[in-house]
Amino acid sequence: MTSEVLMLNKDAVVIAADSAVTTGRAPHPRYSKAANKIFDLSVHGNVALTIYGNADVDRVPWELAVKLFRAADAKNNSRAKLHDYQTALLGFLQGNSGIFPAAVRDSLLQKRILSAAVHVLGQVAERFPAFVDSSASIPNRQTAWGAGSAAVAAALGATALKAPLVSADLVAAQALIPQMQPDLSQELLGDPKYLYVDAGVLLQLAAETLVKEPENFLTSTGVVIAGYGEDEIFPSFTHLRVFGHIGNSLFWTAENNYAITHDNEAWIQPFAQSSMIERFTDGFDFSLTAINHRCGLDLIDAVLGDLATGGVAVPAPLGATIKTQRHTEFMKDFRQKNWNENFYPLRRVLNSLSVPEMGHLAESLLVLEALRERVTSPSESVGGPIDVAVVTKAEGLVWLKRKHYFEPELNLRYLNRSRI
Repeated sequence: MTSEVLMLNKDAVVIAADSAVTTGRAPHPRYSKAANKIFDLSVHGNVALTIYGNADVDRVPWELAVKLFRAADAKNNSRAKLHDYQTALLGFLQGNSGIFPAAVRDSLLQKRILSAAVHVLGQVAERFPAFVDSSASIPNRQTAWGAGSAAVAAALGATALKAPLVSADLVAAQALIPQMQPDLSQELLGDPKYLYVDAGVLLQLAAETLVKEPENFLTSTGVVIAGYGEDEIFPSFTHLRVFGHIGNSLFWTAENNYAITHDNEAWIQPFAQSSMIERFTDGFDFSLTAINHRCGLDLIDAVLGDLATGGVAVPAPLGATIKTQRHTEFMKDFRQKNWNENFYPLRRVLNSLSVPEMGHLAESLLVLEALRERVTSPSESVGGPIDVAVVTKAEGLVWLKRKHYFEPELNLRYLNRSRI
């Protein structure tokens, strides 16, 4: 886990990120406080990139991938729009055999198809329990598998490929099926409850499931690109989730974006672990919203119960309608009043904050988030040194705070090499 915050006004973009990273899994995860999450995306200096979630994409660290892109992109002129940098980065990563060799992509694709196969088996078992019922007769189990696999196939037939994946990616997945069948039969279908599964049919369904429901089988990295294109006088940001390759296509989704304009006011956006930041900016976070949601429903139920006790019987359909309508209005009003009290005034203040003040505010919000995590959770998943970067139209990317794993004054050769 991590915590990051991004702020924009007409003068600059400010990005702050902690340094925590979790490696390994339960019961023995390891927590490190040395991760770099903010990067200079362009040698032209007006675009920054920050990441959260997975620290790598298809087994390649994001830090390495971004630096390779920056070096390869150095020969190009500054791009007109910020969105052009997103397009260029995704194009650089997609199918890049130097960074992601075909053998690595195929290995990952096979693992993802196997995950999808387990998912398909679960779907069939859920719809047709006789499929995995050892007490059922052989014909009934065979019939259940046939009916279940047909139902899954019909559902998939009515589902489109998930963009930006294309039919060639499905073909690439299906091409791996012959070499996967022996291992599948031995490792997964060796279980007696799967005795009547046709491995070829299962893998065909799994491959199609993967390219139509990829979010279910790939982990992702949040990627935020912020700054200026050459033709833009005000900053903006774009937020993506990058999952990895399926076939030759890099699967990613667009999350949200925001651009400062002559009319658009300043903006503040937290990413990843953000409960304390949201309490500060919005006046509430997910946990407080969940509490109000539950308590609001309980209160309406109590009022309807009191009316019934007092002899005023509200018909059940009418009671359900009242409950739904009034609770929806209550939650909407709760959010709106908090935004009016907290978020909108903060945005107005951000419009006039100087760059140093924005940097201090961003760092302070992450300190609060790390403090809450430290005293309420044993995970230590937020914390460590806080990096703060600023991107302006005139100065480009400037570091207000930045950690190094080495002492810069002892590495003058590095400093000389890094000069532009």
